[in-house]
Amino acid sequence: MRKLIITITSLCVLLLAAYVAYRGYKVWKQSHWLAMAKDYAAKGDVRNEFLSLEQVLAANLWNLEATRMMANLATAQHSEGALRWRKRVLELNPDSLEDRLALVLAAVSAHAFGDASNAIAGVDAAGRKTAPYFNVAGEYALAAGKQAEAQADFAEAARLDPGNPAPQLSLAVVELYRTNELDKSEARIALKRLAINCTNLVIRAQAKRELVGDALRSKDYITAVSFASELTQATNAPWGDRLLSLVALRVSQNNSYAASLAACERDCSGDPEKIRELALWLMDQQQHDHALAWLLSLPLSVQTNPPAAVLISQCQILSRDWVGLQKLASKQTWKNLEFTRHAYLARALREQGLDGAAKAEWDVAMKTAENRLEPLKALFGMTAAWKWRDETQQVLWAIVNNHPKEYWADSELAGELYAAGGTRPLLQLLNLQFNRNPANLDAENNLAITAMLLQANEIQPYKLAQDAYQKAGTNGNYACTYAYSLYLQGKKMEALKIMQSMNPAMLNNASTAGYYGVILKSAGQGANAAPFLKRSLAGVLLPEERDMFQKALQGL
Repeated sequence: MRKLIITITSLCVLLLAAYVAYRGYKVWKQSHWLAMAKDYAAKGDVRNEFLSLEQVLAANLWNLEATRMMANLATAQHSEGALRWRKRVLELNPDSLEDRLALVLAAVSAHAFGDASNAIAGVDAAGRKTAPYFNVAGEYALAAGKQAEAQADFAEAARLDPGNPAPQLSLAVVELYRTNELDKSEARIALKRLAINCTNLVIRAQAKRELVGDALRSKDYITAVSFASELTQATNAPWGDRLLSLVALRVSQNNSYAASLAACERDCSGDPEKIRELALWLMDQQQHDHALAWLLSLPLSVQTNPPAAVLISQCQILSRDWVGLQKLASKQTWKNLEFTRHAYLARALREQGLDGAAKAEWDVAMKTAENRLEPLKALFGMTAAWKWRDETQQVLWAIVNNHPKEYWADSELAGELYAAGGTRPLLQLLNLQFNRNPANLDAENNLAITAMLLQANEIQPYKLAQDAYQKAGTNGNYACTYAYSLYLQGKKMEALKIMQSMNPAMLNNASTAGYYGVILKSAGQGANAAPFLKRSLAGVLLPEERDMFQKALQGL
């Protein structure tokens, strides 16, 4: 027994020692990788900083410092994940005003105004008395279109922290866009003061950019060129400032424009990102012919690879050079942008009347996209701009089926199908939406009305219409759908009662007016029905609706 006790005790000691050693190793691992992440961050090595932070969080998901660094990294990279990381930071540190305000700014940047509102509402009484709070509240108000609130918030931030030029800059910018000329004059004075005297170089440069923009809007070209020139003369001037200077020189018809443009073309020839920005700027300035000539003057190794190859193709599209586009796109390989090349080739072939070959190239473009979200979004942008309705619907269906959280695609596809009169595929889409989220009352209501139009009784549209109405009876669309379901069931007077209880403004809608006219006629009020039926036929309707309303009007 004594030996057993000694053995068990020894084992316990060994296990404890092993556990302590393991815990020590995990702590050391976190510290080691976090130190490496900080070192990489100081060197600007984004990739290795990210990989190091991943190691820290793999060892300890609750490491606040690593999570905050990941949030800062995502914010600096303008990543869609920045908001998610900011939320995680606040979960780990809910009492931090700084982290809460950072979440507000991330939400504003992502246009997630609900998240921004919730975050700013959580600031405690003490936090609401600080300059950082008012500065961020001003940014939120400005993004939400509340100019007066933004102005008041920035003014309070500037009062509380007079040594901080950031709220002074924001306040001046808000006042610059007001209609009161006195406010504008004071804003210009404040911006000029910051542009000349501010020791913060970032604020000073931004003040000059705002003054350039204001001068261009006011057609004060001398001032615009002057401040733009100062921006470009700064050490390591951002490329965007070079482009802003080109705008000022071109709009003012300054003699230096041609030389400045040529200098920009020389300076960016080895930088793909600068090439892209300059070419897009030229196209935006309706100078696609000049952009094309310049791009074709670049070394062949640059021309035949993205982004230059893509930009050349875009210029050819703007110039309607379909033969040149076909020749270029047929002989190149664009690596991860192959789907774009095949789409451009499809456009070139279709414009020349070669529909069969164009269809084949488009099919390759879709296949190359491999149902990946970003390529599909890019293809959607192309087809929508080109007004290729069938291809637009095809791309949107691919997004809806493979990326169910991309709710915008559902809305876009529904709009496309409605405009095209595609009631049957619209029913398919609405059924998919409702099955994915039965709590979505809009989907339930729209599914009900579409199913009734197509007599798809297997979907039980009467039940769907009643359920949506009972849950939100004040919604005019739901009331109209439910009233139509009662009409179809022979309950004409009940249907009429519901329609007459709706907000009269709802009857300005073409389809709602049509359903009201049909129900009025069924109740023997043909004279009253006629104006609503005529109104409905002037709007956009599904084919089944138009046919029904026309027949009702003809039968009066």
